[in-house]
Amino acid sequence: MVSRESIENQLQAINFNQSGWGRTEVGELPSIILPDEVIYECVNGIYEGGFALLVATDVRVLLIDKKPLNYLTVEDLRFDMINEIDYSHRVIGAYISVSAGAKNLRFTSLNQRRLRKLITHVQHCMAAAKKQHAASQVDQKQHLERINQQLQTYLLAQHRQQTELGEQLKMVNEANVKQKEVQELTNSSLKLNEYMYDQGTVVEHLAASKQADEKLSDEIYDEGMKEIFGQPADQVVSVEGEGDNLKYSNQESLIINPLKIAYSKLPENIKNKSLPKAPNIEVSVHNGSHQVPVTD
Repeated sequence: MVSRESIENQLQAINFNQSGWGRTEVGELPSIILPDEVIYECVNGIYEGGFALLVATDVRVLLIDKKPLNYLTVEDLRFDMINEIDYSHRVIGAYISVSAGAKNLRFTSLNQRRLRKLITHVQHCMAAAKKQHAASQVDQKQHLERINQQLQTYLLAQHRQQTELGEQLKMVNEANVKQKEVQELTNSSLKLNEYMYDQGTVVEHLAASKQADEKLSDEIYDEGMKEIFGQPADQVVSVEGEGDNLKYSNQESLIINPLKIAYSKLPENIKNKSLPKAPNIEVSVHNGSHQVPVTD
């Protein structure tokens, strides 16, 4: 709150009569004026609500209406809010119209000089406010342009970085795919080697089994021939030639011992008993229409 003495000093500086009309409105100025605010001009007049005091400071225009029974009206119009000002004067009195958005102030005063001075000050302050606002808009526009350029640079850098990351990721994926293919080929080769090794092992096992089976068959055959003929199979008589030209070798080997055959058929409990030696039996070998006698 500004002191009353400060208000009085400012009114004296502009030669305003504080004891005449408007003294009740002047009494409200200490509670309305800001501490750093300076009063430039004051003028008494009439508006739609009756008698009022119009005050112009360095930051705004004030309309103060103080009536009996503590009725008070204060209208505050900032310079940057004012859109239009109309001024006109006649032989007696002057008239102004101030438009500030939806608010429209009409004020009439008999003191043309003070009202003209007040409205001129308001116009100058409006021009300065507009100029400052335009400068601020230019600065703001330049600031936005700088921000836009920085943003474009940042986005371009981000795009380049994303592109590089995408290429690197693509290269990594291709390397992974190639590594996977090589791994699959290696696994296939290992499986093929294992299969070939298993097949070779099986073949070797089959060959060994076949050889063992053949050897066992030969042994069984030799044992049978020995049991029947009393000698191995390689000593059995062999027949060569055809028709009348048949030739026989080792005919003495076809002697059959029947007791040996019967002995092999006996149970184990009587094999231990001694048996008499059986006589030799002649065996005839037939080959078509030929009969070859074999004797002891």
